[in-house]
Amino acid sequence: MKKTHLNNYTMNKLSITLLLLVMFINVSNVFGSKPKIKFSSSAVYPRMSMVDTKEEMHWRSLLSYDQDFGNYLSVDALVEYGSENEYFQNPFRVHHLTADINLWDHQLSIGRIAIWNALQNARVDGAQLDINTKKFGSLSLVGGVEAVTDFSDTLFADYTYIMANWSKGRIGNNLALSFWGKGDTEDFDPYAGIQLSTKKFGIRFSYALAVDIGEEQFNYERLRLSKRFGDHTVGIGFRQKRFELWEEFQHLSEIIGISPTFTADVNSLLSESILWRNQLSHRLGEEGKTFLVSSVNYKKLYASILGGFEGDNMEYGLILGASHKLRLPLSFGGSVSFNAIDFGDFTDLESSTGAYGWIGWQPKDFIMIKLFGRFSNNEYFKQDGRGGVTINVAF
Repeated sequence: MKKTHLNNYTMNKLSITLLLLVMFINVSNVFGSKPKIKFSSSAVYPRMSMVDTKEEMHWRSLLSYDQDFGNYLSVDALVEYGSENEYFQNPFRVHHLTADINLWDHQLSIGRIAIWNALQNARVDGAQLDINTKKFGSLSLVGGVEAVTDFSDTLFADYTYIMANWSKGRIGNNLALSFWGKGDTEDFDPYAGIQLSTKKFGIRFSYALAVDIGEEQFNYERLRLSKRFGDHTVGIGFRQKRFELWEEFQHLSEIIGISPTFTADVNSLLSESILWRNQLSHRLGEEGKTFLVSSVNYKKLYASILGGFEGDNMEYGLILGASHKLRLPLSFGGSVSFNAIDFGDFTDLESSTGAYGWIGWQPKDFIMIKLFGRFSNNEYFKQDGRGGVTINVAF
């Protein structure tokens, strides 16, 4: 009886949300242009998880909305409604929601702002002002508090976030300098970063560096050099990163550092239908880790192999995949995988296998329905198999 009551309560909340959404869209059509709407919904049962969870069926619906109101105002949103789990305590989540005001060549955005670039990834409730000039580049100013996607926690209500970012140039040939900070009155963490991308003598150069000013050490660094030789592209790179590991159900974090990793890669277009990618990586550490990933794409076929060493242990894996579209609005595809770690004489071989298959139906250009199933045989997941459906609609 209690479960039925909860299901009815959830359905009532969903019905009210959809009703308000329809009313908003109908009213917005009167004052603005035709909105651009994309809708995606998926359901999976049972949910795969490495830990025990009460959520047996995982489902979510995503709605993307974009509409202009004249030449000076636009609204952009990405919202979600889904099942509760260990990551989201409330079913309604707002990933992005802004009102964008055009001020000649500049723009003011107010709302929930998503910040994503080579130096950082953040979501802020506040305002962003973009000042654009042809001669001196662009300046972006952001101020607000760190957002909680599902509104489940108000602990960060005083967790301030500020950013000032200057950039000049275009994608592939630009320079950006950034300063940002986050925290409260008692503990405020400042950061600074630089991002550079250019091409000289046929060599593509890309570099990003973020520094933790308070702790006086690197927070993130990435370097890549690449050059094209006919149908082949050769590259070398380096990356190192620290990140915050949040303890589950606790508001404590720990800084975890990943050892520097060096890479070398070769990508070859062997024909119009065949693309061959190879990357060799070596991660520094007490024992070190070296591995090679090689993959081939041929039309709708895909194959990837992995092999490497970590200390005295050997790792290897294989993935084979394919997809095909019939003359009717039907398509299908799938993949199989195998991974293993060989610890030598220390213990037995640890291996895992997996299989994935799907069938898609696209009756119209704006709608796609996909049924899928996945099976995984390893010691980490509590459930070995799952199945589900995904629906995508674009207006």
